[in-house]
Amino acid sequence: MSRVTVRTALLRLQTGNIIDIVPRGGAFVRSPGAKITVGPPGPNILAGPELKRAGSFIRAMEAQGRKTLVRFIEPSSIIPVGDAIGNKMETSTSTQVLRRYRAHLVDHIPYRVLDSYYLASLVGDLLGKDEGYIPLFKWMYEHTGERATKAYERLNIRMPSAEEATLLNISRTQPVVDMDRWVWTASNILFEYSHIIANAALHEYAYSYDIDEEAST
Repeated sequence: MSRVTVRTALLRLQTGNIIDIVPRGGAFVRSPGAKITVGPPGPNILAGPELKRAGSFIRAMEAQGRKTLVRFIEPSSIIPVGDAIGNKMETSTSTQVLRRYRAHLVDHIPYRVLDSYYLASLVGDLLGKDEGYIPLFKWMYEHTGERATKAYERLNIRMPSAEEATLLNISRTQPVVDMDRWVWTASNILFEYSHIIANAALHEYAYSYDIDEEAST
């Protein structure tokens, strides 16, 4: 068998999330990572995407009996929102936001990386509280009276950057789900923008919705 054939086969196994290829180290079988369903597992089950019912990815995974861990890539910080995020949040570039840059691990396997920005006027007191898991929506309601009520998500499938591949422990040829998420309060305050990079091989997204009467007649 030629080296090209072997190399191609190994790359296909790596893309399928079955092995890790370590340069000058060899090929190693990966620890198995079960694909998760984000959303209702079936059309007759009353559930919703992770924020609608569970409030967060961590809670959704815990409800499935999965062991989860939040690992902060950088310590949380309060910063000016800046030009790029200011446009995402439709606010002044001088507005203060709490940035939380972290990874979600399920059964010790990195599933997704999140870069989140929250209005510091609402959740700034969470600065320095990276240890342990604090349900953000519940914390915000208890401390400010503001309740998260609406979210909008936009998904894109693409290849990862070098940094994303390293953080997710995947190859540069394995696709990721690139998601932008915006969350509003009941008083219509846009208080969160999150950029989420998820290992596409370990995620399945399911949505249910009503069909307008006009479309059925």
